[in-house]
Amino acid sequence: MSPHRILVVDDEPHVVKSCARMLQLEGFEVEIAISGAEALALYRDHLFDLALVDLKMPDMDGLQLLAALKEHDPKAAVVIFTAYGTKESVVKALRLGAREFLEKPLDARTLVATVRRILDQTDEAIVHGNLRSMSLPSIVQINCTERNKARLRIRHGGEEGHIFFADGEVVHAAVGSQVGEEAVYAMLTWEDGDFDLEMDVSAPRRTITTGWSGLLLEGMRRLDESTVGLEELQEIEKEGVTDKMIQELTKALAKIEGVTGAVIAARDGIVLMHELEGDPEKEGAVAVFVGNAASQAGEILGLGSFEWGTVLVGKETTLVLEQPDYYVGLRLGERASPAIVASRAEAVLKENGVR
Repeated sequence: MSPHRILVVDDEPHVVKSCARMLQLEGFEVEIAISGAEALALYRDHLFDLALVDLKMPDMDGLQLLAALKEHDPKAAVVIFTAYGTKESVVKALRLGAREFLEKPLDARTLVATVRRILDQTDEAIVHGNLRSMSLPSIVQINCTERNKARLRIRHGGEEGHIFFADGEVVHAAVGSQVGEEAVYAMLTWEDGDFDLEMDVSAPRRTITTGWSGLLLEGMRRLDESTVGLEELQEIEKEGVTDKMIQELTKALAKIEGVTGAVIAARDGIVLMHELEGDPEKEGAVAVFVGNAASQAGEILGLGSFEWGTVLVGKETTLVLEQPDYYVGLRLGERASPAIVASRAEAVLKENGVR
């Protein structure tokens, strides 16, 4: 039997040579590339069983290469190195079809074990990773917004938990003696742990009826109360914010004259709801980044609290409004007045009672 062929891609020559040596010592046949363009050319000319791709590279980065490989070969098995990547990039890599995420620097044992497991794995519908690279809220968001039917298994310390997705919602969860929503809240406290995401797996039963964004909001509220005790979350608790309320608020904001799209993002960047075309994660990340930066600058310079501001991304202007527990991002039309839209948005926020 001929050895498995592996393509290693990284713009740092010492990294590709080191990885290649580790794998060659284990009997694998290895080709290396130090750019995305070189890797794509090699892949098109030769058959590879697995590609190991660095996320951050000049010219063609890991995400662009992953997309190109999948376009050329939909069954391409790709592992992403995530040392310098953001969780947002890892989410995109998952959507593009990455099979696993490995953190650099790499050690020989982990690299070889990962490669062997993926090559021995017959089911292509399983994705592996660690919560350090992709947080649980991000995993919940992507599976619910894309309406996946899937089972997520997480191993944290000596515990193992399961979360099931179906029809755009979290339908069942279990960890230890906890079942349903309480199990989700328990796992939301985990910042580390290996996970397996297996597609097309049905839940054994339904124990959760709360919408996914409501679960995340409640989970963050509990986490904040247990670690910091933030009083500003009490208002959300009193009002009993639900998925439907957030959805109605987002639609109302998107209907404001001069607004072409709306997104509501939690303070950690998770998109809770959106009414826009394009990339909601990008819009949410912009809103959170601008809001946090403006708030910090205001505190340092004694300018008072941040209420709203605008940022130009490419040719599009986004209006950012800060709320106690989330940020609102409104994409503006060419002739829209930020001040007028901000005033109308504040009125909508007050009218809908989701503060």
